[in-house]
Amino acid sequence: MKITRREWEYLNEGEDNLQSEQIDQLHSLAIRSARRLRLPEYSVLSRVIKGFRVGQVVGILAIPGLTVEILPKIDDDDNSTRKALVRMLNLAYGLRIADGEITTVDKHFDLLEILIQIFANRLLVAVRRGLPRRYLTHRDDLRLLRGKLDVTRQVTRLTVRPDLVACCYDELSPDTPLNRVFKAAVVRLSGISRSLVNIRTLNELKVRLDSVGNSSNPLGEKVRLGRTNNSYHELYRWACLFLKGDYQSTSDGSMRGFALLFAMNDLFESFIGNSLKRVFSEIPGYSVLLQHSKKTVTALRNENCQGIFNLKPDVVIERNDQPYIVLDTKWKDLKPDKSEKDSNSNKLSIKESDIYQMIAYAHAYQPSRLILLYPWHKQIASEAGIIHRWEISKTNYPLNIATVDIGYSEQDHYSKHIGNALKEITALSDDSP
Repeated sequence: MKITRREWEYLNEGEDNLQSEQIDQLHSLAIRSARRLRLPEYSVLSRVIKGFRVGQVVGILAIPGLTVEILPKIDDDDNSTRKALVRMLNLAYGLRIADGEITTVDKHFDLLEILIQIFANRLLVAVRRGLPRRYLTHRDDLRLLRGKLDVTRQVTRLTVRPDLVACCYDELSPDTPLNRVFKAAVVRLSGISRSLVNIRTLNELKVRLDSVGNSSNPLGEKVRLGRTNNSYHELYRWACLFLKGDYQSTSDGSMRGFALLFAMNDLFESFIGNSLKRVFSEIPGYSVLLQHSKKTVTALRNENCQGIFNLKPDVVIERNDQPYIVLDTKWKDLKPDKSEKDSNSNKLSIKESDIYQMIAYAHAYQPSRLILLYPWHKQIASEAGIIHRWEISKTNYPLNIATVDIGYSEQDHYSKHIGNALKEITALSDDSP
């Protein structure tokens, strides 16, 4: 059974045949997931009478017999929202998903099945070309010499066995740490997926990985990523992403649940930051710094003027090594204040603390522009972009309130659309290095 909800929606007992026992299992899984995301325990699912309210997270919670899919709260149907979310994950985590891989996915798939299909198809293509192998040293007692003679063992352990030769040799083997991680991910996903198409692909992968050993701690495997296995780097990140969401019973190893969740604040920040890196990487003189923490808001009054209380804006765009734009992302729906008669002074439900934070950035960085960036929705403006141009009092610092449409429906041009939108917001076309 599958249940789909958006952020902040309710999940009540009795709806969609949801049972009280399943509610308890989901609650336990949600608490574990929140801890892994380093969020308060109520951030994923908060208890209400006979049910939950979904928090500001997206992804999948799965227990035996039930999958709960949480989608971002944007203006679009579920299928389009899923694909937009996959594209956000692609840009945020560098998964290098091609648009063709997303458009060919079955429209009835939930987020988990979409990600499983992309991963399984990619891994199968790579495995069909041949598993990555490495030489492993073996020491065996054989009837004929193979490799080198292990003299010490021959004269100590085999003195009474003249029919055997102590051999030391290297053999090319597919049983590598990287392949063990892939096998663990495939085995785990084959127990979660409910799609016959995905299960068929995963079963073929299990057969092709049969010569690879099992790992008791796949995330602890000492995997070495280098030029020799460069084509497997993204697949390894995918496998780890799936394995981190696995929760097993400590008593018998049976499935307790699976969670693949992302805090939307962090996802939106990473998505915008990496998109800006792409935009400015092609322009000489510009650089994009994420989570910059070299400035402080105060300094001790002593001879060293030591700074305290570090600032950490989401994005600092430098031009010729000088701060040019300071940008902060906020995953929050802006809401017009109907009580305001003057639309130009509309506060849009923006928190005063966010404005004070931008004032601190202006003081510390002295940039040319400050930007607060929010997701766009139809109720706030007819189209995305800069919706307010404010100025910090008694300074020359413009503060722009902007929105970006992450639910853009033109699938084959999503990255280009986001890039162009960010260029317009940062007024890149008006500047030259």
